[in-house]
Amino acid sequence: MPTHGPLSVHLVGTVAVDGTITFGAEANDVSFEGPATVSGGTVLKNWKPDTFMGRPVWSTEVPKGSDFRELFVGKTESRAPRPRLPKLGLHRLAKFADPNDVKNTLFQGQDTVYLPKGDFSPTAHNPRDVELVVHQYWVSSRMPVESVTEEGLLHCAAKSVMTLADGFSSALAPYYLDNVAEAFDTPGQWYLDRPAGKVYYLPRRGESVRAMRAVAPGNFALVRFQGAKNVSLEGLKFAFSEYQLPRNKAGDVQAAFEVPGAVQVVDSTAVRFNDCRIEHVGGYGLQIDGSSKSCEINNSTLTDLGAGGVKIENGTEATIVADNEISAGGRIYPAGVGVIYRLSGSNSIIHNRIHDFYYTGISGGWAWSFDDTVAKENQIAFNDIFDIGQDLLSDMGGIYVLGKQPNSRIVHNRIHDVSALTYGGWGIYLDEGSMGWMVSDNVVWNTKTGGLHIHYGNANLLRHNVFAYARTEGQLIRARDDKQGTVRFENNLVIARPGDAPIVVGNWLKRAVTMTGMLYAAEPTALPFGDDGTGKFVKASLRPDGTVLTDAAFAPIDMSQVGPRHH
Repeated sequence: MPTHGPLSVHLVGTVAVDGTITFGAEANDVSFEGPATVSGGTVLKNWKPDTFMGRPVWSTEVPKGSDFRELFVGKTESRAPRPRLPKLGLHRLAKFADPNDVKNTLFQGQDTVYLPKGDFSPTAHNPRDVELVVHQYWVSSRMPVESVTEEGLLHCAAKSVMTLADGFSSALAPYYLDNVAEAFDTPGQWYLDRPAGKVYYLPRRGESVRAMRAVAPGNFALVRFQGAKNVSLEGLKFAFSEYQLPRNKAGDVQAAFEVPGAVQVVDSTAVRFNDCRIEHVGGYGLQIDGSSKSCEINNSTLTDLGAGGVKIENGTEATIVADNEISAGGRIYPAGVGVIYRLSGSNSIIHNRIHDFYYTGISGGWAWSFDDTVAKENQIAFNDIFDIGQDLLSDMGGIYVLGKQPNSRIVHNRIHDVSALTYGGWGIYLDEGSMGWMVSDNVVWNTKTGGLHIHYGNANLLRHNVFAYARTEGQLIRARDDKQGTVRFENNLVIARPGDAPIVVGNWLKRAVTMTGMLYAAEPTALPFGDDGTGKFVKASLRPDGTVLTDAAFAPIDMSQVGPRHH
């Protein structure tokens, strides 16, 4: 391929990837156009009737020692589940192995713990291929099993990311056991018997062994652009890759941030994806990394993701994530985020539809202080964010930001149905050190513990937003007062029904909070401390699309432009 362009490369059919295809400067000024699928998958063939764990099943052979944790089945290439215990819901860890573990600090994990007696047998089939998956605070720990005793004392190869507690309560964390052969009894499940070199599948009604098609994913990443400039990719699909943590690592401290992307852009400029699709992957979909700048992903679909959608790393600049459908995340690593940028500036995350995640929808900033960083002039606007959390993890937001980000905006977003396992199912979450934000014209409703949560921050303006129908804690929450600066509220509408959470909870102090023109649709209780007296009670409610019905002089917030403009 020449080292200069422009050049158009037309791809059709399936481009099979064994390992990672890396493009450098030879891809400068090149346009890659589909339709084509870049696939890291291996189609498993030659299925036949068999018996496993005393049940009639189908099986096929793979090389002994093969190790993959995902399988995609049928014409729809749907993600097939592995057998697990309990089959539905979660059990709860029984007790710490060492009574002193209860005194552990937050990030001091354990690799040994008691399960309820009888939950997992030491005579289980391939016990070292089972994983203990623990949901704790805002992370999940995936801990490979080493051994278990008759009394339920379980020893794992990796320590949990955080102490094995359930949020900040005294209870131990909820868990399930993944890849348990003895639980292989539900149609649609599959099991890899690594020592035997066989894959088993329990067929669903109407499936035929002769027509059976299954794809096993290959390793991350499929494609990497390293040091490339002015590259265009259009009409391409990227699929079937997975990432597995090292056996001695249970996960990351937040957002599965070390889990890589199936498609990677590193130290590159103006790499642009349009009308592309990334699906059936075991980590993040797209990763922008290194010194990359002015890269884009537009009008694309990212779905069926092991972790999150788009990951924008430290030191990058001016990434555009626009008009995308990003859904069905966290399938292996539940803490994956729809779109995350870390210490990065001038990013535009606009007009996306982000839904069906177990943690946060959009996360940005990642400095837990008021320190200066390169994160500035970031825009999060016109995004449609819903079905976040789903009662699996805690301490999350539809939009979650932190740190000093001058001249940054959260505007015209629609956020609803955010629900945490224990605490922290918030709509807009200004976490530690949030500074320099204008939060305007957002509509937030149906959250578990608050439409707005401010941890501590400074110089933030919240103007003309609607916060409604938080179920518990408070509609507006301001937490710690240490390091607090100022926050201004102007012309916001807060709606609470009888039985919903109160309007305000936390540290609302006159020296730090200014409220003007506030409207409250709620039972007539005391106005927040710090209100200047202009706040008043009105009648108001929301339509299902988030538009406001009110008799008050509150300018309508246009929801018609929220979400992708071209999907």
